[in-house]
Amino acid sequence: MLPRALIPIYGITLMDVLGYTIMIPLLPYIAQKYGASDFLVGVLMTTTAVCSTISAPIWGWLSDRLGRKRIVMTSQLFSLAGYFVIAVAPDLAMIFISRAIAGLGGGNLGVAESYIADVTEGESRDAAYAAYGGIFGLGFIVGPIAGGFLVHFGFGVPFFLAAFLEVLNIAFTWTFLPQTGGATQRRSRPSLADVVTILRVPEIGNLLGRQLLFIFAVTYFLTTFSLYVKHVLDFGPESSAWLLATAGVVGGLTFVVLTMLVRRYGNALVCEAGLALTFVAYVGLSFVNGLVAFVGVVVVWAVGAALAEPTLTTLLSEAAPKDQRGAVLGLGDSANNLALMGAPALGAFMTGVNPRIAGLVPALASTAAFALGWLAVRGRWHHRLREGNARL
Repeated sequence: MLPRALIPIYGITLMDVLGYTIMIPLLPYIAQKYGASDFLVGVLMTTTAVCSTISAPIWGWLSDRLGRKRIVMTSQLFSLAGYFVIAVAPDLAMIFISRAIAGLGGGNLGVAESYIADVTEGESRDAAYAAYGGIFGLGFIVGPIAGGFLVHFGFGVPFFLAAFLEVLNIAFTWTFLPQTGGATQRRSRPSLADVVTILRVPEIGNLLGRQLLFIFAVTYFLTTFSLYVKHVLDFGPESSAWLLATAGVVGGLTFVVLTMLVRRYGNALVCEAGLALTFVAYVGLSFVNGLVAFVGVVVVWAVGAALAEPTLTTLLSEAAPKDQRGAVLGLGDSANNLALMGAPALGAFMTGVNPRIAGLVPALASTAAFALGWLAVRGRWHHRLREGNARL
């Protein structure tokens, strides 16, 4: 049974995911409307990531000091402002400004992950992160569909809806989200030396490396999704939205069995299986010859991503020192955003050059993440073997 305190944090997470996924099917529309190249559209997504990379560790540290609730609400106000600006943006320059504002509030997810770790333990934490991943899946169903359909009524309409939902979310957070973090810890902000000490812990460094590579590959794929569909299948925003929603449905169904898989095989092995499946999907992009083949790639990718994302988050939360969990997960969020900085522009550029080779870069990233994970799993096995021999 999950704590009731998690309900508002799941609502907050859903809104953050919606804000990102609403925009994905609109990227070719933006390119056409404002005459932007594929590469420039990728840079648009990179702008959000650069600002989020700057803000995420600050939000994480402040949430340890001042409490999660205050920081969540502050970042929500940034997101709200970003939605309003893009909804009324008259040109591409203002769209860039809107994404920068939204990026400054982008540390919200790291704080949300810290909050889940604050109020759960053991198997309850595994279930909580599985549900957290399920919310991501729901966001990938609702967001793209909303963006793909509402754009027919005007470019700003999807973002006016997102702004309205964010207002409701802020009110919901204010009313129902309990305070955790700074109210009980009263710690000073971690210094650079503290951060370096955390990163020197081999398990944390390994996990952050895997997370960076995994998010790089996922973001690369998502950013280029609509561009790839446009170039290879000649589909518009509405069709792209339905295909992304398919990925969301498959991911959501995978989350249903995730907890059972984790109990039987452990987070580490389930994560490795997920990374292997995403590798297969990225390689498959080179061989897509029609809609059926692409749907197959999307299904394999969705299952793999749904297995890898929550298990990576759980492993990182378990490895983090309790009193610095906000800082560690904030660093994880920064790793995510560091991946986001390079992935969109590179993915859009590669898709523009030749969409058939677009999947090779994320395939290499998934391979590297899998290799790091396998080294960690082998190290754990060897450690347990040595302990068993010592007892004998």
